[in-house]
Amino acid sequence: MPPAARGWYTIFESYGGAFQSDVQITPEVALAHPTVYACVTQIAGDIGKLRLRLTQFKNGIWEETVAFNPIFRKPNHYQTRQKFIEQWIISKLVHGNTYILKQRDDLGRVTALYPLDPLKVKTLVSDNGMVFYQLGVDNLSGIERDFPAVPASEIIHDTMECLFHPLVGIPPLFAGGLAAKQGINIQKNSTYFFGNSSTPGGILTAPGSISKETGDRLKANWDTNYSGENAGKVAVLGDGLKFEPMRMTAVDSQLI
Repeated sequence: MPPAARGWYTIFESYGGAFQSDVQITPEVALAHPTVYACVTQIAGDIGKLRLRLTQFKNGIWEETVAFNPIFRKPNHYQTRQKFIEQWIISKLVHGNTYILKQRDDLGRVTALYPLDPLKVKTLVSDNGMVFYQLGVDNLSGIERDFPAVPASEIIHDTMECLFHPLVGIPPLFAGGLAAKQGINIQKNSTYFFGNSSTPGGILTAPGSISKETGDRLKANWDTNYSGENAGKVAVLGDGLKFEPMRMTAVDSQLI
């Protein structure tokens, strides 16, 4: 099943007309920006440190109870409570949806909670309005085969704001994807610049006309011997050749 059929996991419209221009920003690309990564991990980490409150509806109000359930200490066989909550928040922030599968015993009591890979879950709505979830194989959660339809009673579905469909949450990356991509492009440009010893490019000129083959040969020779790690070496030019460096404006210098 292609990713586009499973939900809003590719941030197509980071700005008007982006899809038509084939400008696609995936969560993986956006998360590579250090600010986006820091925001997601810090939010998830801080919420993961919070304690859980178990409440009960008593005398018309919700009150905290001292009843204890082992599931609150260790939700499943591979996660602690803190890591479980962190994964819950990360899935919600990155993909806009968190899907938690309930594991029950023979008496129907919930004995474990498993966060599912949102890329392997698809929300389904029947003709009469009933909600189901299609689950893909997830060995870590004990799903050894595809399930075409699991009732909503067995899934906890937590969504971000649902902008286009009431059952499909849209992550914050939908609005921040373009800014993240722009920041990554700026960082790449700076990396290339400093990889060239912080030296701007220039123009290699000849007093007369030269053929395209000769120009390509001179450019290749110059790039090989006098750029990158070789920037700053002494160049010996003949036949009236002259190198004129391109000057940066004050604004460009301030940006660097």
